[in-house]
Amino acid sequence: EEIQIVFDRYKAALYRIYNRELRTDPSLRGKMVLRITIQPDGSVTACSVKSTDLASPALSKEIVERVLKFNFGAKEGVPALTILYPIDFLPAS
Repeated sequence: EEIQIVFDRYKAALYRIYNRELRTDPSLRGKMVLRITIQPDGSVTACSVKSTDLASPALSKEIVERVLKFNFGAKEGVPALTILYPIDFLPAS
């Protein structure tokens, strides 16, 4: 749930990247599943694309680079956590 809140906070940044790629490929849409490792201090130390049906390596690379800058906030006594997080990219109509 807290992870969802953080993603909602950064959603605009992710969609800016997506919308920039849409100008290159207007048919770009689909789901990307990210594998993210979050440290107890809230930093993201690993992010990779586990799967995607978006045919854009550039988009995948930029989304990964952006997520690596996220901060989820420090949590006392919590081990590092690796999650899978799906993001649906659909053009705003």
